[in-house]
Amino acid sequence: MSNTIDYQQRSLGLTFTPEHTARIYVWAPFATKVAVTSPANLSELPLQKDTDGYWYTETDQIKPGDLYTFVINDEQEFADPASLIQPQGVYGPSEAFDTSAFYWEDAHWINPPIDEYIIYELDICTFTPEGTLKALIRKLNHLKKLGVTAILLRPVTPFLNPNNRQQGAPFLYAIQTSCGGPAHLQQLVNACHFEGIAVILDLVYHRVEQPAKEFGNFGLLANSQARLPNRKPALSYEAHERYLIENMLMWFREFHIDALQLTGSQTLSNADQLLHQMRTHTSALTRITGRQYYLLAEHDMTQRLSVNDLQTWDLPVEQVSPEKMAEATGISFDLEMVAKRCQTRHYQESYLYDSHFSEALNELFDQGDGVGEGLKSVSQKGHKAQHSLLEAYAGQSLSTEFVKLMAGYILVSPCIPTLFMGEEWGAMNPFQTLAPGEPVPMDSAPESLLIDQESQSVSALPWEMLSEQPCRTLYQYYQSLTALRRQQPALYHLNPKQTRTIHKEGEPTIRMHRSFKANEVVCLMNFSPEKQIVTLPDLGNGWQKLLDSADPVWGGPGPSPELVTNTTTLTLQPESIVIYKVLPQNC
Repeated sequence: MSNTIDYQQRSLGLTFTPEHTARIYVWAPFATKVAVTSPANLSELPLQKDTDGYWYTETDQIKPGDLYTFVINDEQEFADPASLIQPQGVYGPSEAFDTSAFYWEDAHWINPPIDEYIIYELDICTFTPEGTLKALIRKLNHLKKLGVTAILLRPVTPFLNPNNRQQGAPFLYAIQTSCGGPAHLQQLVNACHFEGIAVILDLVYHRVEQPAKEFGNFGLLANSQARLPNRKPALSYEAHERYLIENMLMWFREFHIDALQLTGSQTLSNADQLLHQMRTHTSALTRITGRQYYLLAEHDMTQRLSVNDLQTWDLPVEQVSPEKMAEATGISFDLEMVAKRCQTRHYQESYLYDSHFSEALNELFDQGDGVGEGLKSVSQKGHKAQHSLLEAYAGQSLSTEFVKLMAGYILVSPCIPTLFMGEEWGAMNPFQTLAPGEPVPMDSAPESLLIDQESQSVSALPWEMLSEQPCRTLYQYYQSLTALRRQQPALYHLNPKQTRTIHKEGEPTIRMHRSFKANEVVCLMNFSPEKQIVTLPDLGNGWQKLLDSADPVWGGPGPSPELVTNTTTLTLQPESIVIYKVLPQNC
């Protein structure tokens, strides 16, 4: 079998041909004998040795739903490193699954431009009481009414047991059985596309010191024998690269995922080369299928969040020193939350990247007009930080007005905004957490994966709160914010050159002026618990109010004027945001 990537179908692991024959292809470079065994068959099926350490066979003795494992040299038994489902956990056998059996109904789906995304990040296990993909499907109407255009699924790969520090990384090809497995993921994506919602899948890459763990379960087969011969390191990298690229293509092609967030990709060996190859193959798949796909490569924001950087960047989030704002308002701004919610990200075609992360990628892609107009809200540290808007300020006493202010601040900024599940009605603890005292491995997956379901229960999102006040009003406020963003060209076009921000030294107010052609929008924000006077830009025709967080309809203390024509100053209510657009010339 050729080592070239097949864009029509996955080659690694166990797949099924149109004739329903099982095709098996696995990398075991040190083995002298490889066989596949299944409880459905009494005898082992030997694999034939191919080039570069791969082994393969075709058989009609394994059907969808059958369990199977690989046996190396009649001694060691392993699950399939490209398994799609592990019904008995990460140490059990794999289950054969035919991805081509699903009937897709999204032929007319068009993945929107990424700068039109309004992302809603959720954890399948705690988004609903059932914690399943099917239960999530039943909540899509809620997300559609909220106004989100894309959902970001936190990793769906098999869960790890935090009490075991010796296990490898999760299976990158598999979907957690308790969530519903691969069949239900296909159903979810199909349903999302019917509702006009794109699907982003978070893939977690973690480099650890032990070579056997570097490729996750894939490394078990790579290291099942003695040392590598001198020529093997390069061969190992090629196999690892292929393993990740085929994984990426599988999610796009066989599950119709619209975008992949590659968390921790910068920790992998030769990350620049790998991401370049991923982008090349993603573009090739786009040409073949006619569908647009996106790769979102994360990076570590820690070194970029210095005061000097914040003062010199051009965007509103960075122009205001958090330390100075804290001094003026008495509120300490959470840098990690702000970075995750409104972080710049350059992109071109189907590949997003950041010039600070990779000089090589910068030289390769940062060319031509139009680059830099897209902004993406991602941060690797977000997995370790507190996620929701309220959690980010859990140690402080926050008013509902401040929550509305920060929500508005994020949704009008020139970035692709990310909402975290439950924040739209003020839920405080939407994500899974470990029980008190549970040990957590240093090189662990995100917290939402570290669940031992036999010994630990988790709290689902409190949906009953949505029917209560003030939660219901907050949800309606979020609806108005997302609708406003979609309706105003100045807000949904993400060109930072058309954004101006004014913040005077020592004042707790921000004036953000955004424009696109004739559409002029000004966002006035007061971060102080006291009323503040701000100056409107004088464009000669006055301003019409679009949204006011302090309006009594949202439970606020009092509205700002609907029209501003005879004055250039305005008194803002405490902890509020008010948004105006310039009146047409004929008014």
